[in-house]
Amino acid sequence: MAANLLEVNNLKTYFFTRGGVVKAVDDVSFTMKQGQTLGVVGESGSGKSVTALSVMRLIPTPPGKIAAGDITFDGDNILEKNQEELTELRGSKISMIFQDPMTSLNPVFTVGFQIAETVKRHRKDVTGDQAWKRATEMLDLVRIPDAKRRIKSYPHEFSGGMRQRVMIAIALACNPQLLIADEPTTALDVTIQAQVLELMKGLSHEFGTAVMLITHDLGVVAGTCQHVNVMYAGHIVESAPVKQIFESPAHPYTIGLLESIPRLDDKPGSKLTPIAGQPPDLVNPPQGCPYAPRCPRAQSRCRQERPELKPVGRGEQVAACFYPS
Repeated sequence: MAANLLEVNNLKTYFFTRGGVVKAVDDVSFTMKQGQTLGVVGESGSGKSVTALSVMRLIPTPPGKIAAGDITFDGDNILEKNQEELTELRGSKISMIFQDPMTSLNPVFTVGFQIAETVKRHRKDVTGDQAWKRATEMLDLVRIPDAKRRIKSYPHEFSGGMRQRVMIAIALACNPQLLIADEPTTALDVTIQAQVLELMKGLSHEFGTAVMLITHDLGVVAGTCQHVNVMYAGHIVESAPVKQIFESPAHPYTIGLLESIPRLDDKPGSKLTPIAGQPPDLVNPPQGCPYAPRCPRAQSRCRQERPELKPVGRGEQVAACFYPS
């Protein structure tokens, strides 16, 4: 096995529209190791989901296109694979949980059929009965009560949290090496959210699965991830182990994200500090640092040059900032 399970180098994913070229992901590089949990955080439109879809080769073409870069999974370049090879890869070695389980599950088939279908597609030596048995086992694993009966139920007969568990069951049915979870707890209440995250964490340890968790919720990252990539305007602006991100954030954008969420140790009556301004137009991004128009510490150099990711502080922490904290 390769030293890194996933290597993304200088990835550029653009969307060619009538209004211009949208640089949704612009020169992104990162790695993931076997069994690692990586959090990818940032505002809506920062490039988190497009990065994940690029790894899966699910960018709609047209208008989207992976314009440059390399994506290497377990030593193989995903960008060189044909459609048949990609079909074999998705679901067996790399799986993805999408944001809305109701639109991802087929309403006219039972959840058992949909889990078993995944198993039969990627495990050629498995019989129909064995695939159905595996589907029941997976519903048990994701803690859906009375799995033998509920396996014959349709998606609309489950709650939002239960549907998300079914999606996790489908994603993990073939023991993938990498699981990409795109905001898997969106629209769930906090109790169900905690249960789903704890379930994913436990199953990741049990199967040795690496997890890329895409979210805008830093609280989720704190309790789930080992490493964090902070994205802004299609770039990674800071990357560090999760403890360092919370204890000593270096990039002003990371600091802004942390200051804009409530904390248990805040004094009663204290106000949150929002990030001023709006994200940049990715058709016509700023000349220098993309965060400069909103940054309280921006100087003239920031508006003229784009900073590169460089080591700051200690350990593995890097940030794309000329004046890091």
